[in-house]
Amino acid sequence: MNSDYINKLSERKANKFNMMCLVAMSILSLMVIVLNVAGIFTQDNRLIISVMLSLAFLNIIPFVVYLIHDKYLKKETILEKRYFKYILLTFAYITALLNGVTLSFHATLLLVIPLLLAAQYRNKKKMFILLLSFSLILIPLVTYGEFYFGIYDANLLKPLTKTEANEFQNRVNTGTPKRLFEIFCHYCLPRMFCIAAIDFIAVSTTKRTSDMILTQIELNDKVNLEIKNKSEMQKSVIEHLADIIESRDIETGAHIKRTKKYVTIMINKMRQIDKYKNILTDKFSDNIINAAPLHDIGKIVVSDLILCKPGKLTDIEYEKMKIHTTKGGEIINNILNDLGDKEFLNVAYDIACFHHEKWNGQGYPNQLSKEEIPLPARIMAIADVFDALVAERVYKKPIPIEDAIEIIIKDSGTHFDPDLVEVFKTVLDDFKAVANEKL
Repeated sequence: MNSDYINKLSERKANKFNMMCLVAMSILSLMVIVLNVAGIFTQDNRLIISVMLSLAFLNIIPFVVYLIHDKYLKKETILEKRYFKYILLTFAYITALLNGVTLSFHATLLLVIPLLLAAQYRNKKKMFILLLSFSLILIPLVTYGEFYFGIYDANLLKPLTKTEANEFQNRVNTGTPKRLFEIFCHYCLPRMFCIAAIDFIAVSTTKRTSDMILTQIELNDKVNLEIKNKSEMQKSVIEHLADIIESRDIETGAHIKRTKKYVTIMINKMRQIDKYKNILTDKFSDNIINAAPLHDIGKIVVSDLILCKPGKLTDIEYEKMKIHTTKGGEIINNILNDLGDKEFLNVAYDIACFHHEKWNGQGYPNQLSKEEIPLPARIMAIADVFDALVAERVYKKPIPIEDAIEIIIKDSGTHFDPDLVEVFKTVLDDFKAVANEKL
């Protein structure tokens, strides 16, 4: 997730937020009309209605354009257009100024709104300083404009009465340098400080939040990079271990490649079944598939005389061959433990140790039965036995694929998990395709 994407996403969200603020201001303009009719503002109804209806229409325009452009025409979102934020801020300024002139100079505090909207945008320091300067200049202009030309305010125009204030010359006569300075100190400065303080807090909060998000993203990127590096190291170790096995026994090396494909076929099918879809998460599924090549890693400790013997093993030789399961678990713990991925380590251990266990408890090394056998090992058992049947070994010729399928199905509930055999029966064509490949 790079900074350009973050900036683009941030601007889009800021534009959407500000657009909805203008919609809210449009609704407030309509409420002002109602409040004035109720006698709250006591201004001329025709003036209030004309100005507020104009503002309501003005502020709803960006939202309507957004609906037409994005929702109806389904074009690339207008929220990412550079000019859109300037339209929103301009409309916000017009709204604040017209409210100040129409209602009261006290409404100059509404000039804080465009600045708060501008604070939503990241890395727009120059734009914000420009807008803040503009707002601070407008406050005295609007206040003095109200003094000379606006509606009557007893505090601002004292000692003039409302009747006296109707005469422009009376306002001019009252506007002595001393009085204008008092107005600046009592009315302009507090509002200027108030707006500057609010905007400073808003900008500081936005910047702090933005910095925290960027820091979090950087940390996440570092963590993801470390996970990726460990994952690549893990795969490299697996590949090298598989190469070691293959260097001792070419048949075992080909067996490793095929069984991984069989396991992948089973996993992909099982994830479509309700019983397994919540169990076989992406991570768990990947761990099983990636650990499958390690199921016979324990054969490293088995003598070549046994591993490559062309005939049937004696009972003593068979017992020595069986230790490849427990030794495989020990090798995985010793070699992979430092890679840090405990979930993968557990799956690889279960597959190496328990892929020769049987559903009826007659397997080895621990005579586990039924669901005591870890699911990855039960899946591996079907892949391992199927390939052992259809592949040529130094001690046997391959049997026909159809015969191997019959054996797997016949041993359902004794050697194999019956539910997994049902899955196996639905992917026979895929198993046949792998069995017929030339590796």
